[in-house]
Amino acid sequence: MRFKQLSPTIAIMAKTRAQTIGRWIFASLVASLTLFNALGFEHWSYAEVIICSFIALLSWHLLFARRRIQFDLKQQLITINVSSLYPLTQQVIPINHIAAFQIRQRLGQPHRYDLLIVMDTQIEPLRFQYGDLPQMKKLGQEISQFCAVPLLFD
Repeated sequence: MRFKQLSPTIAIMAKTRAQTIGRWIFASLVASLTLFNALGFEHWSYAEVIICSFIALLSWHLLFARRRIQFDLKQQLITINVSSLYPLTQQVIPINHIAAFQIRQRLGQPHRYDLLIVMDTQIEPLRFQYGDLPQMKKLGQEISQFCAVPLLFD
């Protein structure tokens, strides 16, 4: 992930390869199970059809889940959009209210780290991203330089 200083707006996709592969495997299993069982719908009760449809819908949501992070230096905002088949949520974080970015080890996971956003108006920091230490250091340094906010190591 490279940040360009020339552009006042930047967008990154925050997802790992393992998350994408896992979603595809899970969604394909549920979709194939649904198609396989769809051949015998006349023998199913309404409850079984609704349960199967609900599971298929959830698998499609997992398959198409996207997290988009947009940095807008002109308006001084970080916007996080989560969408699937339709928009699910949007979080807007003002850059001028960010005190620092912090890298902290995950509780109970010795090789996983969280990249947190420490706000000057909140006690508890916001979780921004997670991964292994070199990945979080690189991402944290790039984001802190791009937003001109310090990076803290725990």
